[in-house]
Amino acid sequence: MNKLFLFLLSILLIISCSRCKEKCTDATNPDCPNYVPLVVVDPCAGALTTSADFIMYQSLTPGLASDTLIQFYHYCFTNKTITLKASQDSANYHWIIGADDYFTQEVTFEIGSQFENADIPLKLVVTRNPDVDCYPNDNGVDTVTKTIVARHFCAGSMAGRYCGTWENEAVDSFVVELIFEPDGVSQCGRFNLSGVQPTLPDTCINGSFQRLDNYLRFDGFSGACFMPIGKAKLDSTLQNIFIDYSLLLYTNQNEPRVYHLFNGHRIN
Repeated sequence: MNKLFLFLLSILLIISCSRCKEKCTDATNPDCPNYVPLVVVDPCAGALTTSADFIMYQSLTPGLASDTLIQFYHYCFTNKTITLKASQDSANYHWIIGADDYFTQEVTFEIGSQFENADIPLKLVVTRNPDVDCYPNDNGVDTVTKTIVARHFCAGSMAGRYCGTWENEAVDSFVVELIFEPDGVSQCGRFNLSGVQPTLPDTCINGSFQRLDNYLRFDGFSGACFMPIGKAKLDSTLQNIFIDYSLLLYTNQNEPRVYHLFNGHRIN
């Protein structure tokens, strides 16, 4: 009898507790079904320390409506527009570039051919009201100096041989080569691209292209090698290349085209 009584009592307690929980509406009570855990908000989330870091861009096609700013790293071309942009927002800026001073977050200028192969320091001083609650050691001032080298149009980093594969395709590695040759007007006026069709020995000769030290855009106006159209870019090490391009599927018609992304590393 006692065992039966205890069993029934346990059942009643369970039912009673369940009903209590169902009636509970206190969202701060962990025993209530509508309990919402307290989310602790970090007061320093999103806070930034003072930084004078900046990004360097160069204009691919100065003066045209289709102009594009491309990030560059250590080398740039002379007589092409350069844009520097401070990464820190809402601050005071002081750029020191040669004998010139600028006081905006973004500045634009050119380097003349007389400075070819020279080391050119670019200095930025940033001042702001620091967030001392989150960064007690931040005095609100930071200075960054980056040195760039201005090169002639024909002395860019892009030329060379690269070994790699097509992305997302199970193929053996192959070699792509970028060569810039004289065309009677410029020492690098003709662009040769070979190896982008790895099953065939064709060399693509492209007569219309635009480039910076680490970036190339080509338009496929060529009668050889399935008329490649695309762009190539070196990473910050200038050793790894990414070529996003398309080729004609057949040599004797304009369509269809096949698209590839080549990832490779420099081998010379």
